[in-house]
Amino acid sequence: MTFAQSKKQLVVREIHEGPVIDHQHPDVIASGNKSGFETGQVVKVADTYHMFINEMFDRPHRDMRISYWTSADAINWKRKSTIVESIPGRTPFNPRSEVWVTGVEFNEEENAWNIFYVAYRAGDKEKGEIEANDYEGRIWRAKSVVPGMDGIAGPYADMAIVLQPDENSQAWEGQQAVAAFNPYRVGDKWYAFYDGHNHVPRGDWPLGMATASTLNGPWTRMPEGHNPVPISPEFNENVQVTELQSGGYLAIFDSFGDYEIAYSQSTDGVQWDKETRLKVQSDDNLWADAGDHATRTPLGAIEEKDGTFTVVYTARYDKEGRVFFGLGRVVLAWATD
Repeated sequence: MTFAQSKKQLVVREIHEGPVIDHQHPDVIASGNKSGFETGQVVKVADTYHMFINEMFDRPHRDMRISYWTSADAINWKRKSTIVESIPGRTPFNPRSEVWVTGVEFNEEENAWNIFYVAYRAGDKEKGEIEANDYEGRIWRAKSVVPGMDGIAGPYADMAIVLQPDENSQAWEGQQAVAAFNPYRVGDKWYAFYDGHNHVPRGDWPLGMATASTLNGPWTRMPEGHNPVPISPEFNENVQVTELQSGGYLAIFDSFGDYEIAYSQSTDGVQWDKETRLKVQSDDNLWADAGDHATRTPLGAIEEKDGTFTVVYTARYDKEGRVFFGLGRVVLAWATD
């Protein structure tokens, strides 16, 4: 039987009514988060969910910091700390004008947690670049200072840049790349999805893969021909991979579509099928805005003991004249005949 013949379908099992974190959450108010959340990852350790997420504390998608939250049920969340701050002053000469966390993994070789985040500079008008856009993304690896699984709460220390524009960049990556980085393990090797985008002329958002023998690198781009990976025809972001208990791999990510996220499946973690989109808000519970970039980014698919998947995702809404990117929760399951 081929992979295409054996592919399963995800369905929505449970939808939380409204956001689990909105603009009225006490920790949102206390931390001065004006615009909400976008991109990140949730991991589960024992019975606790740990969320590393970007807070748009002032202007959406411009004024950024990486924060850390925890929850016992992925519904009731408590903000614990700020993990990484951007450097104020968005200019072409500030390479950390924005910081976006996209990957969280435990590194057994270091006995420490690793986070991976993107740092951008702004466009340089003098060079014909678009000032409001992001350029030359660099992927930073940071390691927890406290060893062991308990170190997940941080603090984190920057170790090195693991992927950036250089002589090995591929033509499809464009001017924004490297735009995201999401590692996952396959046997004794590591792989990571990473994004690209060209501003001028404006292009789609292709997806590539890199590989390494250890989580801390060195990381090498997979060759052109494999890259770009044809999962999504136009757009994807924040691809998070789950190794399934039954074998194979599930990738879940932001894509186009009204109230939709997308997923892809793989038997070996290297070759991936075309995306399938899934609506995660019901007709009687549409709290996000309509449109391709309103229901946004799933922060991973946590496979629970009963085989369901807990998914926290970001979504934009306009309420009482205020635009905010809140967090929703949905439970997915494999369809049964």
